[in-house]
Order: sequence, then structure tokens, then C-alpha cells
Amino acid sequence: MSYHSAFSIQHSAFAAIAAAAAIAAAGCAYAPTDRLPHKQYEVVQSGLDNATFLYLPAPDDRRFRWPCRLELYGTGAAVLKTGPSPQVVDAFAQDISHRSWNSFVEARREFTPAQMREVFQVFVDEGLVPSRQVREEGPALPLLKCAGTIGPNKFVRQTRNRLLVDAFEDFVETNFSDALRRAGGTR
Repeated sequence: MSYHSAFSIQHSAFAAIAAAAAIAAAGCAYAPTDRLPHKQYEVVQSGLDNATFLYLPAPDDRRFRWPCRLELYGTGAAVLKTGPSPQVVDAFAQDISHRSWNSFVEARREFTPAQMREVFQVFVDEGLVPSRQVREEGPALPLLKCAGTIGPNKFVRQTRNRLLVDAFEDFVETNFSDALRRAGGTR
């Protein structure tokens, strides 16, 4: 057997094994506490970075009684909107006759761009930017929908992954506890 034939057989076997592993991994389910496959990179400070989160809490959650929309900007701005209003869940809501149309709390915090870079880094480290799509197992809620651009990476995803949900909940509770308290009485 020539060198080229042996190399081709070895290369073909390696390619078959790699393809089988990729197919198996693509169909793998991840539990809510597993670390999801994600892009890991160092976030560089940029005013162009942005992330929007829509958090749909579990029905019996006492800390987060209503959906929350959080918008983060690389310039340092953070805006939270929470409450039963359809404006929280749908930024383009039009049903102004909805009984809860004006029932929401909006709060704004300003961070330095360097602090916001650190916030983005935490979310990236916890799996915000997926490296591939995966099937997640677990309860339907809480659900975290995310979209944005951080550095060269654009992302749109929804996840029930506890690690990323915990990072979101911690950030909101730490920085917007007053808004959560004010929105809690609107149920």
C-alpha cells in the first residue's frame, strides 16, 4: 500500500468519525444547567455593542412577576421595562385599548463604557453568543430571548439555560431592584 493510499484511508476514517460526532452533537439535548456551546472571546469596549433581552418568568416566580425587557448599549446605557403591559413583550404593540396598556415601569441606569464592557463579558462568558444551535430540555418558562451585536458577533437566540438566565436575573436584581419592586404591585 502506498503512502498516499494509507493517508487517504486514515483521512477518510477521521472525516467519518468527525462527521458522526458532529451529527451526534447536533442532536444532543442540553439540560437547563449544562453549559451550552458558545463563542468565547474577549469583549473589546465599543459604543456600537448592544444587547436586548426579553425575559418571560415562570408563572409562580415571586421575584419577577412580569416580563422584563432589558436593553444594554456599549455607551453605558441600560434600560429596563417591566409590567403586564403588552408594550413590554412587544416593542411594536398597537393595542392601545388593552386594559394594561400603561401598566409598566421603566427605569434607566448609566454605566461607564468600561463597566458595560464588563457586563457584556459576563453574558458572553455565560453563553450569550451561541456557536451552534442546540436543543434545550427543561421547563417552558422562564425563557430568555436575546438579540444584539457584541464585537464582531451578531446573535439571536432564545434559551431556558439556567446559567444565562441566572446572569440576567442577577444583573436586573442588582441594578433595577426598585423597578422590580414598583412593578410587583401591578398584578
